[in-house]
Amino acid sequence: MSTASATRSGRGIVVGAVAAAPVLGLLAGFAPVAALLGVIALVVVVALLLRVEWAALAVVGTAVFEDYLAPVDPRVMKALALLLVGSWMLRRCTGRLHDGGRSTVLVCALAFVAVLLAATALHTNGQASIDVLLRYAGFLAVLAVLTDVMRAGLPPARVARVYVLSCTVASACGITEYIMGEDRRVGGPIGDPNDLAFFLLAALPLAFALRGSARRAWVYDLAAGVILLAVLGTLSRGALVGIALIAVAAMLMGLIRWKVALGFAALTVVGLLVVLTAFPQMIDTSLSQKGHVADQNVSERLDLWQSAGRMTLENPVLGLGPGAFSQQHRDFADSLPININHTLDVAHNTYLEVSSETGVVGLLVFLSILVTAYAGARSHWRRTGDPLGAAVCVALLGTAVAAAFVTEQYFLPLWLLAALGAALGAAVAPARE
Repeated sequence: MSTASATRSGRGIVVGAVAAAPVLGLLAGFAPVAALLGVIALVVVVALLLRVEWAALAVVGTAVFEDYLAPVDPRVMKALALLLVGSWMLRRCTGRLHDGGRSTVLVCALAFVAVLLAATALHTNGQASIDVLLRYAGFLAVLAVLTDVMRAGLPPARVARVYVLSCTVASACGITEYIMGEDRRVGGPIGDPNDLAFFLLAALPLAFALRGSARRAWVYDLAAGVILLAVLGTLSRGALVGIALIAVAAMLMGLIRWKVALGFAALTVVGLLVVLTAFPQMIDTSLSQKGHVADQNVSERLDLWQSAGRMTLENPVLGLGPGAFSQQHRDFADSLPININHTLDVAHNTYLEVSSETGVVGLLVFLSILVTAYAGARSHWRRTGDPLGAAVCVALLGTAVAAAFVTEQYFLPLWLLAALGAALGAAVAPARE
């Protein structure tokens, strides 16, 4: 930042503080608690606006706690994303953050934006289109800003560390709620256990990568163990498939040695045996309930996948527009369950839902974001031997498989992994703190 820009920023802060002082003084007299909370909130907002790195880490660290933050205000996550973009724009006013070329991942993301707009122009689905476009816009903006900030100096390892830490805490919260009998499956910070499992699935390989450079490797072993136990507790079949692929890919890429893998597996088995011994009735109830709804869930998903496939065939080029699946999928189904206690508004398959709304073109462009991110991370790993590159590749493989069983384009993990892949692909050497 130039001296002149810094001077202008300093003057702006001083003027704002002077203007706010009388208001805060009045509030402190009439509502001291509200005034204190207001001051804290103002300080946090200003800090995040002035330090884009802090804003980036705040978004990454809080995403898995979306349902915990919702009672405070349902717009908290949207506000953090806006703060991140606003902070990035303020930083960009002083010039580019780095001298590198344009990322291939971001080029693919820009192409996806074009497809979304073209599909919306062709098929407008009212408020549903607006809602879906806003959700995509938020994650695409986070992808672009995270990539830019990491290429400008924020170490990808630090971003991964914050994400692993937040997922570990979220796992502990979910397990605690499960033990207290509040949930029949591990959920907690994310209401849907399948969505929580998706967050945790992306964190598992990152934890193994970070242990190699940590002063206390056992901390990340413990984190990985808690995360894995929580994933198993979600009883998510898609996550179990993802874990199996992650285990194989991690060993083939050298992210985990055989001895470490066997030791970790042994500890996991011991942990499961302890839980089974301590809470046999609770575990039996969870498995019974999961088995009771399993057949219905399979039937529902097959019907939803069939609907999404038919919608894609209806308009294979650009689909039926963003928001179309939630509105129109029943029109393309032979049958759907009648006696259900939940809304069937997603396809439970990321790729089929994307293709139903944006066509084959949209699906290919969406996949290109993930493929180019994988290629960037793999290239970085092969050039430098940085285990974080291998971990991003493994995490992308695991989450990409799990996404075939759940709708996850509206959650952070895929976009975070894409940003990490883009940043690592542009790095010359492993990022070190």
